[in-house]
Amino acid sequence: MTHTFSKSHNGVQLDLSGIIPPMVTAFRPGTEELDEDLIRAETEFLVSTGVHSIVVGGSTGEGQGLSEDETYQLNKAVVDQAAGRVNVIGGVIADTTIETIRKSEAARNAGVSSLQVTPPHYLWAPSVEGLVQHFTRVGDAVELPILIYNVIPWVDIDVHAMNAIIDDAPWVLGVKQSGGDMHKVADMMALLHSKVPITTGIDDLLYPTFTLGVDGAITCMTSVFPRETSELYTAVRNGDHETALSIHQRLLPVWRSIEGSTMTANAKYVLSLLGRENGVSRSPILAPDEDRRARIRSALETSGLLPA
Repeated sequence: MTHTFSKSHNGVQLDLSGIIPPMVTAFRPGTEELDEDLIRAETEFLVSTGVHSIVVGGSTGEGQGLSEDETYQLNKAVVDQAAGRVNVIGGVIADTTIETIRKSEAARNAGVSSLQVTPPHYLWAPSVEGLVQHFTRVGDAVELPILIYNVIPWVDIDVHAMNAIIDDAPWVLGVKQSGGDMHKVADMMALLHSKVPITTGIDDLLYPTFTLGVDGAITCMTSVFPRETSELYTAVRNGDHETALSIHQRLLPVWRSIEGSTMTANAKYVLSLLGRENGVSRSPILAPDEDRRARIRSALETSGLLPA
């Protein structure tokens, strides 16, 4: 099932279909510096599963703490390893327009095809006019398509504000509706889906958001379980809701064991159990304690997702 969108810029539209994992970022124990070998290995694994695109430096990838130099280094490693086999979307999480532009330029210079950008959000909430100006300036600076990552609780872009941004900021060509709000996904689909692609960022509601017709998914679980979430997406597209619901019921307890304020470290523990070492999370996010590790192992075993 394909969907036609009315908005493009410079002849460009965003293709956000299918499973788009926001990959974890591997940091070395002790130094917490980028581990390029593990980053390349994880990129290769994700490409091998047949995913459509990869997001680099999103929330799951701890992008909020990356410097401009690290943004370039990380994206360059993924772009080089992917070697054109998938689209690479550069994630940018920043608190001002000028910082967003600098990180976006670093990602562009590394060779990404588009950007996933949060609104600025530290303490102050910008107006709709400020957000239009922000995304316009970023787009004009880097001349790449922008996917708005709508996840920040205190800069919650509602459907009418998002409509204004899409109408007035030329390079905004897609929306990732996250933050756990199924109501907003429904509203975005109803008002905006004729203009731009809409992706879901809600891990425990992949199945129902797929049934609403979102174009794809960018969530932690798509990074940890790209094959299973791809099977879920395909089942819904094929109208096989029995299979889709079964996959949902297997994945949900695992997500419940991962979610929370230490999600990035918990996800890396899952990856280690799956044989995909990805180092540590950056301090102050600590590795899961014994109780959490036991919960995660139990959820994986119960769901049949722990390798023998």
